[in-house]
Amino acid sequence: MNAAVNAELADVAKRRSSTWWLLSRLVIEQPQDPWLGELEAVLSTADVDPQLPLGLESALLLNALRTARLDASGLTALAVDRTSVLAGVLHKKELAAPFESSALGLDMNSDLVMDVVQCYQEAGLVDFGLEQGPPDYLGTELRFMSVLAYQEMLAHQAADPGLAAQWLGMQRHFLDTHVLNWVPEHCERLSSMAKTPFYRAAVALLRAACLLDQSDLKAIAEQLRLPVSNNLTSEVGT
Repeated sequence: MNAAVNAELADVAKRRSSTWWLLSRLVIEQPQDPWLGELEAVLSTADVDPQLPLGLESALLLNALRTARLDASGLTALAVDRTSVLAGVLHKKELAAPFESSALGLDMNSDLVMDVVQCYQEAGLVDFGLEQGPPDYLGTELRFMSVLAYQEMLAHQAADPGLAAQWLGMQRHFLDTHVLNWVPEHCERLSSMAKTPFYRAAVALLRAACLLDQSDLKAIAEQLRLPVSNNLTSEVGT
């Protein structure tokens, strides 16, 4: 594989990593400045053409963010909404807490959660996301995808296709086995429960990005001539 191809693949992995990181911040971080200012700056540079992947979702999130920041009580409303739908604290009977096990009606000590932990450990990340709570927290799983994509980028930059393939394989496995196993459906429920346009737009973007990444990873794997399974050359403009 020549240097130009390695550079292209590294750039794609970098942008994918940035997208996953941004999505994790939407879940993990409180809706306060300076984070919301950073988010507005990122979304302002994105291509929000509705005909492009994630274009419509990005445009809706940007508009909702700007409206909330102009409203005197907007940030308070966002904070209350985030607590109810994303913090895992005030979840209602009709909305599972934002953990994979809870969303699937499983125990926190189930084999599924143990597999999440094993995925982290196989990537060399012991106690990954511990500060966020249980290992299958939505924000932690999204951040893990960002870390895996970043490691893939480093492997491409080092012109090590074998190592890049390993990191890509980890992404495909975790996306298929865990993220897609619950996040898209959970996002639909979150959207119906969210009280603010900002968080309805945020979970719509998250759902669309997860589904897009599956097809994007498949295209990257085919380019690397790996067994067919899961590419994200189009993401929030980061």
